[in-house]
Amino acid sequence: MSFPPLFALFFAGGAMRRRRALGRWLPVLAMLVGLLGPGLAQATVYEFSGKDVYTCTLAEKEKVYTCPYPAYLEWNDSVIIGNNYTLKVTNNVTVTYNQGLTMGNNAKLIVTGNLDIKGVNPANLKVSGGDIEVGGTFSMGALAQTITGNISAGAVQLGTDRVTIAGNVTSKGVVNISSSSRITGNVSGTVVTTDSSVTITGDVKATSKFTLASGGSVTGHVIAPVFDMLASNSKVTGDITATTSLTMGTGSTVTGSINTAVLDMQASGIKVTGPVTATKSMSIGSGNSVTGNVDTGDLVLQSSNAIITGNARVNWATLESQGRVTGIIYCKNGTAVGKCDCVTNNSGYAVNTANGPRCEGPAPKGPHHFLITHDGAGDTCVPEKVTITACANETCTAPHYAGTVTGSLFGDGFTIGANTGSVVVNATRFVAGSVDLVVGNTTLPTACYRPNNNTNSCSMNFSGGTKLKLTVPAHAAGTSGIKALIEAVKPNDEKTACVAALQNTTHDVQYRCNYSKPKTGTLALALGDKSLSCEASGVTADPKAVSTAFGANGSAELAIKYLDAGEVQLNATLTTEKGTVNGTGSLVTAPASFLIEPAGGIIRAGADFALKLTARNVAGATTQNFDTAGLLGAGAQNHVVALGVDCHLQGGSLGTLASASPAFAKGVASFSAAWSDVGNIDLKASLSNFLGSGLNVASSTAEVGQCSGKAGPFIPAYFQVELADARSFYYSGEPFPLRVSAMNKAGVVTSNYATALKLSEEVTLTANDKDGNAFATAPGGLANAKIAADKFENGVAPHKPAYTFSAWPSAPTRIRLRASNGKTDGADVSSSVPASAEAATPLIRTGRLRIGSRFGGLKTSLTIPLTAEYWTGKSWLLNSDDVYTLIPQSTIALKPTVSGMTILPAYPIEPGHPGKLKLANGATAFDLRVTAGGPGPVEIAVNLGNSMMDNSCIGTTIGTGLNTAPGAGIPWLRPVVTGCGTTMARDPSGRATFGVYTPENRRIIHVREVFN
Repeated sequence: MSFPPLFALFFAGGAMRRRRALGRWLPVLAMLVGLLGPGLAQATVYEFSGKDVYTCTLAEKEKVYTCPYPAYLEWNDSVIIGNNYTLKVTNNVTVTYNQGLTMGNNAKLIVTGNLDIKGVNPANLKVSGGDIEVGGTFSMGALAQTITGNISAGAVQLGTDRVTIAGNVTSKGVVNISSSSRITGNVSGTVVTTDSSVTITGDVKATSKFTLASGGSVTGHVIAPVFDMLASNSKVTGDITATTSLTMGTGSTVTGSINTAVLDMQASGIKVTGPVTATKSMSIGSGNSVTGNVDTGDLVLQSSNAIITGNARVNWATLESQGRVTGIIYCKNGTAVGKCDCVTNNSGYAVNTANGPRCEGPAPKGPHHFLITHDGAGDTCVPEKVTITACANETCTAPHYAGTVTGSLFGDGFTIGANTGSVVVNATRFVAGSVDLVVGNTTLPTACYRPNNNTNSCSMNFSGGTKLKLTVPAHAAGTSGIKALIEAVKPNDEKTACVAALQNTTHDVQYRCNYSKPKTGTLALALGDKSLSCEASGVTADPKAVSTAFGANGSAELAIKYLDAGEVQLNATLTTEKGTVNGTGSLVTAPASFLIEPAGGIIRAGADFALKLTARNVAGATTQNFDTAGLLGAGAQNHVVALGVDCHLQGGSLGTLASASPAFAKGVASFSAAWSDVGNIDLKASLSNFLGSGLNVASSTAEVGQCSGKAGPFIPAYFQVELADARSFYYSGEPFPLRVSAMNKAGVVTSNYATALKLSEEVTLTANDKDGNAFATAPGGLANAKIAADKFENGVAPHKPAYTFSAWPSAPTRIRLRASNGKTDGADVSSSVPASAEAATPLIRTGRLRIGSRFGGLKTSLTIPLTAEYWTGKSWLLNSDDVYTLIPQSTIALKPTVSGMTILPAYPIEPGHPGKLKLANGATAFDLRVTAGGPGPVEIAVNLGNSMMDNSCIGTTIGTGLNTAPGAGIPWLRPVVTGCGTTMARDPSGRATFGVYTPENRRIIHVREVFN
């Protein structure tokens, strides 16, 4: 006897209970059959919302139903759990395609055994806010299903199609998440594993291991002893704690802190933005980067261009070619002054150079002393700029103390901010004469340094009398309407404050200008009605007399305009009856904008393209003094232009723009950059706090208020074709899973290659020989070779083509698959370069399924073997590699040829595959025995097709199995036979004969042969 699909293990509890239940239901069943006729029973909805439900008890106060032996469900019945009600089933539960499960708000389903809903028609699965608790394994996702609610189970298996869950997923055991699934909620289990392109918005906690597959993303914190991000383009936005190890794959990114024992970043295209603690070791591969401080044991920066933007605390560091730590390497075990005793330096950059390693001992808990850097001379009532540094050690080598410290100079307080190390203080004195500089309001000692005479003197001499104080606000080069403020000041008689001098008088003041940063230039400075020809730094310039009218407050204003960028030093001299009055000041002008000119035409993602930047004044003219070498040679800081992506025309990811810092010569920088993704972008160039003036410059290629996408189009560098599973072979005609990824030149998936952005396109697959060459004579053809543009999501398209031999049978053939967009004129993209992109090389075999014929006693069981075979080119052999094929029990047909003969099959239990036979080493088997009638043969067939109709040669009047249930869906194992009159692929058949023995097993006492 076979039963229709069940919602749970109906008839559980033994034969006696089944007989009692059947007795109660016989009158009802008879009435239904009489009213509706055979096979016309209507679907029943079992509603758990306060109503009585057969075999289930209701605790009304708690609103909990308990169903130890649930009522029998027909193939199209459904269950509804009402709002705030709980249904508890003390058994296993399986919901099939045409059955339904609906759960209202705050509803709960408790299953003490396994719950399998993976085969439910998504339209019949309506879980909108309830909780599901499963004692055993929870399974869903053979179809694209969606539920809203929390799930807790002994194990969670989210099947072969994408699953969408809005709620937490909690497992006492494993959690397996299928490709392209989306979970909005926290995920926890012992081992959490995802297939490709899974999106988790929530925290992930795995007590043993978490594996995030290709294209997957987690927006939340991750806690797992072992965390593998081995596949390409995986992403975590959140903090990671992996106490044992964290391994990152090609193109993976982490935005957040990392805390682990061993961090492996050896694949390419990896980026970490956040601090990293790796207590044992950390290895960073070529081109990878960490933006943040690093604390580890052994650090390895592999060849080439591995970079840490921040400080690194290490036991030992090995820097291979072009490996860099932009900050300080703190040697935990100490280092000599000016040395890097904890570094193996193979970077190609010398120690203590701009790109080479700089080392210190362990960072101190507080500053060692203050260092005042000054020039030894100043004027009363004129602020004198001095630099105060919080030194971390006795020698005050960089970096300085990273914490926040405070103090005072001449009674005025100052603060050195965290991670700044120093501050520029304006020291103002009212009393002429020499004074020793010292930091007040601190217990730390003070040291001094005078660069102009290379001494450690703290003495500064202030000259008294009337002084001119020149102040010009920092502004963009070429700006009109800027005023220079000239103030005449002197100490009051009490020497306690500064007062105005030269009130209400007009004087011809002699003004001079010198180029300061950079130290040379070409353009003049307009001041008042005169044009000042500036000289190189250190050269005495010819003065120009400019009439300067001082008002009642002792100040005057003159119009000033400078068309170039940089810093210019102003000097003023005035001769009066009482003597000479001097003053100095500076003018800082930044570029007003940057003209950004990217190369035109099609550009491959990740490949270098030409880029030109021009620094301009407000009139659009080039500011030639914006010169990298000149500014750097002048000791100036804050002149580096940062590049980035401003916007993406199609609305996609901004990706990553890589380039060296632009080096400007006479205001122009020409260099190469590379962008990681596809589409059209606008580029931005920015300059922050130019020369410490507070001036910021930001320019973009975008139009005002909208993205124009002037850089690009960027297209994939190539397609990568991979098999999406680890099988060693596939049968002729069997679809095999592929993953086709649009890659950039660095081997990272271009996430913008997606139909949602209208950037993906149709891709065609071709099958070549194992070496990638076209077949001279192709042994077969590739079906489903077109990948539609809308199949690409986040740069990846799953696909299932099939390769079918032209002749049956054919010898095994290994093919190599290639993908191409079929374009020309520079827009062509294929997987032929690099060769590693063609990673899909499946072995194709001609296969067939055989049913073994057996005969034996009427009262004994016969074991019927099912074996998969493949054609070697000369003979059929057992396909011992086949551990994949599943054969539903419902597709096995049994047809007794003797009237009144009944057969009972006994199938093995396959863990994880209920109701199916799974091949092991190419074979499986089941048992048959006669329960009535006989002796005689029983015809056996398996429906391997996709419909309910078989095409075996044993006839169409079939018993249980064929013509009553869908086929196995594996027609590639149908053998080609001629036994039914036509040559075609047919379902396999065999025979079991009961009551007949093999000659060697007959009970014979005597045999005599007589020859005549």
